[in-house]
Amino acid sequence: MTKKTGIKPIITAVAAVLAVTAVLVYARFDPTESIFFPKCLFHSLTGLDCPGCGSQRAVHSLLNGDIISAMRYNILTVLSLPYIMLYVLLRATSMFSKNGKIVSLSGKIISILYKGKAVYIILTAILLFWIIRNIV
Repeated sequence: MTKKTGIKPIITAVAAVLAVTAVLVYARFDPTESIFFPKCLFHSLTGLDCPGCGSQRAVHSLLNGDIISAMRYNILTVLSLPYIMLYVLLRATSMFSKNGKIVSLSGKIISILYKGKAVYIILTAILLFWIIRNIV
């Protein structure tokens, strides 16, 4: 009898390969010098920076150990990456752990930090960053 496999492990493996590939591409190629990185449509049309402007350059700088340049390109990206990575870690923990207490704890942390009021706080921070970076 064969064991039935779900699609979740396949999706997880594909996502992991894509993430590693993205990290390698951003570490190797500088978005300011490479033509295959997308340009910001909002900035092209308005001349203003969106909340994500500079994120590609910030990620490249971070992956090459230049934290100061990364913060100059987009401090919101630099500050949000640990938050995003925590979410990925918590989701992975809850997906692959067989310990019910750990799964429950991961779910509680996700509920507090990534749902409900947290969403409004994050959206407010993004909007404030968007406004402030264009008037300063």
